[in-house]
Amino acid sequence: MNRRHFFPLTLVAVLAISAAATNAAEHVLDGRTLTVDELWAISAPGETVKISDEGTKRLRAGYKAPIIAAEDGRDIYGLTVNYGALKEKRVTDGEKGKAGVEDEPNRSASIAFNERQMRIQAAGFEPFLPKRTAKMAMVIRLNQMAAGYTAMSEDAARAYAEYVNNDVTPLIPSKGSEGANDLSFATHIGLALMGEWDVMWKGERRKASDVRKELGLKPFHPFGLDGISILSNSNVSEAQAVTAVKKVEQLLNFNAKLVATSLEALNGNVTPFLWHTVETKGWPMQHEASEAILGNLKGSYLWEKDEKRYLQDPLSFRSAGYILAAAMEEVDQAKALLTTAINHTTDNPIVNTEVKADRWYSKLPAVVMNEAGSPTAHVNSCANFDNTQLALQLESVGRALAQVMHASAWRTTQLVDSHRTQLPTYLVAPENKGGDGFANIAQSMSGIYAEGMALTNSVMGYGVPTSIGIEETFSNVNVVADRLDRLSECTAGVFAYEILHTTQAMDIRTRTEKRTLGEGTSKLLASYRTVVPYVDHDRIFTTDLQRSLEWVLDQK
Repeated sequence: MNRRHFFPLTLVAVLAISAAATNAAEHVLDGRTLTVDELWAISAPGETVKISDEGTKRLRAGYKAPIIAAEDGRDIYGLTVNYGALKEKRVTDGEKGKAGVEDEPNRSASIAFNERQMRIQAAGFEPFLPKRTAKMAMVIRLNQMAAGYTAMSEDAARAYAEYVNNDVTPLIPSKGSEGANDLSFATHIGLALMGEWDVMWKGERRKASDVRKELGLKPFHPFGLDGISILSNSNVSEAQAVTAVKKVEQLLNFNAKLVATSLEALNGNVTPFLWHTVETKGWPMQHEASEAILGNLKGSYLWEKDEKRYLQDPLSFRSAGYILAAAMEEVDQAKALLTTAINHTTDNPIVNTEVKADRWYSKLPAVVMNEAGSPTAHVNSCANFDNTQLALQLESVGRALAQVMHASAWRTTQLVDSHRTQLPTYLVAPENKGGDGFANIAQSMSGIYAEGMALTNSVMGYGVPTSIGIEETFSNVNVVADRLDRLSECTAGVFAYEILHTTQAMDIRTRTEKRTLGEGTSKLLASYRTVVPYVDHDRIFTTDLQRSLEWVLDQK
């Protein structure tokens, strides 16, 4: 299957290139304080991690809890019994007085079960996820091990860290998730750790077994709850969500500059963005958005009185600050939710060795029976891989971004109207005698706009019940994240059209009207002109637009 993105240079590729230029650092994971921004930084090539001492203590305690419970005779899902509709089948002997779970033959039985589960769950379609997304998925799992909720072994933590610290990234399909968790995606990480799948290393697709041999890595065999903790979680979807949200954030930062250029192109009115105007609305992020726009216009001619300037601009200009603020607020909420997610866990079962035993139900039989050696250690069944809240928030980000894209597209169409700008129709340069300028290129923008808008439709809740009816609810957070990613690229495409128009109008104003541009917008114009020249004669625009897109994606 071919990648559906229509842009050969995607935003994640550009961000990866820029991030690679920074100085690499070691990051300490404690399972409590990892942020989305730090996670994104870690995903760059060369960045390394280690688990804190406190995190290692929690990891060890979490690993031991289900072992103790199993040796007390309890059935532990994924440890002593099989998954789903096969949960009546035993994996190890958990009866009291028998061999311990860590002893033979139980240890070998557990490893064989886990490795088999990795193989049978591996099902999906290309294209594979970006390397940075795959690296983030592994870092999230390591951080959640440090939180103490996964019951994974120190051997598993070592195996993950070895791949992260050597920039070995498993090939993870991007299509084929079950919709409730990452079974078919995260399984490929486990297979790569076992040396049975392919990875990207040093820019090449390689057999994991060969890479492990070259790096001198000790063989990894998933034991105990390593298996279910590797494959049944939402780490890949969370990494996809972080990738998409960071792309949106970059575009919104640039959008403030873009709106400023459009105002200068239009000879627009700055009053909708003033502090005392915005204060009367009072909604979140409005001051931040408006000040970001106005900050680019220091020294601009727009601050001078102009009798020819319209009192009321089209709403795509007048509302630009409000629309940007809404998108910024949605991104902030998404990042907060993701920060919570990556410092907790999406496992089933969960292990918690720091249980508060002061609830009204703490001593009731149905609760006490799940103790694992002490009242403060429990192994419980749950549905922690439910991502309804995250999927809802990501869809909200997408709808807000679509409003930003919509306003950009409409500003572009307004800028070719001489009635609005009092500049030549279609922004035909004065020296382009008899030319047509930008008469028809907005038609191609319309197709990209339509594709982006179609991506705002909800995909939550759809799914085919699996495991003989046990798993029948779906959030499809991975699909939501993928659609947000694709919407970001459509938005960047629409921005490419707008910047082509705004810079043409800005140049015409400075050349024919001797207008002074803002400090920020003049720098932006100078930067853009290094890749796309002023349109002083009719020409093919495909190359200009591609360069515009790449330039947009490279902006901070």
